[in-house]
Amino acid sequence: MRLTMSTVFAKFSTSLTLKIFSICFVSTHVPLLALVIYLFNGFRSEAMPVLILVLAATLVGTAFCLISVWALIKPLNDVAGVVEAYRSSGAVRSVRSRRKDEVGIVSNGISVLITELDATLSQLRRQATTDVLTGLGNRRWLKDIGALEIARAARERTPISVVVFDLDHFKSINDEFGHDVGDQVLMMAGATIQHNLRPYDIAARIGGEEFCLILPRTDMDAAIGIADRLRTQFESKVVGPLPAQRVTASFGVYRGDPASETLKSMLMAADRKLYSAKDGGRNAVHWEVSRSIRDANRMRA
Repeated sequence: MRLTMSTVFAKFSTSLTLKIFSICFVSTHVPLLALVIYLFNGFRSEAMPVLILVLAATLVGTAFCLISVWALIKPLNDVAGVVEAYRSSGAVRSVRSRRKDEVGIVSNGISVLITELDATLSQLRRQATTDVLTGLGNRRWLKDIGALEIARAARERTPISVVVFDLDHFKSINDEFGHDVGDQVLMMAGATIQHNLRPYDIAARIGGEEFCLILPRTDMDAAIGIADRLRTQFESKVVGPLPAQRVTASFGVYRGDPASETLKSMLMAADRKLYSAKDGGRNAVHWEVSRSIRDANRMRA
């Protein structure tokens, strides 16, 4: 008998249908049970007291039914709130239910699915904006974040500098030592860049061997210092079979005016100085300050 009762209880705890059936059965039979108890205890059987008793018992049964069904489906209301919060703001909230019936399974399942979905979407966003080889941002990410930084610099009236650089004679490294060695050089470059930049600096790989830095709150002297530190670091690295000082880079640095220039115009100006460094013998840092900033400095002087 104990095993049978245990089996029945387990079945009841895992079945929403049985719970709803039980609630409905009890609720509809409350008036009858109340009437039987009333008459069994020898109370008067006149029509008015019996009618009042049946009406009161019906109200009690109805209230019991509503409260019980609401308690059963309340987790679904919580799940609806979680789904709506994720759809509207991307907020991930957890809903956990100890129930073993269908409502508990659905509640826990949707909570897990939303958490997994958010993790997958975050991974896809990272993959869409990150260069896999170097771990830096890619060109699309740079375009979005760079525009925001320039707008912030214009709003806060703080300096901003852009650095464009590429690895010297990188094609000959691939041709002479193979693409595996070339990949090692790119990975070394990514690690070196991340190690030498400040937390708020922005770095991206924008081409095969071409990189870009956006340096918020950075004037020309500081930007040149960062570029030259990277140049020295690259020159000191030894990668695989490459001889010492084989990996070098040429840099173009541009201090832009965020009030009147866009990211595109700043990149073009830095790119011109990059080609100037390459034409001047490579492994060098060339720089330029925006004309509007130079004019403003002369007027202040």
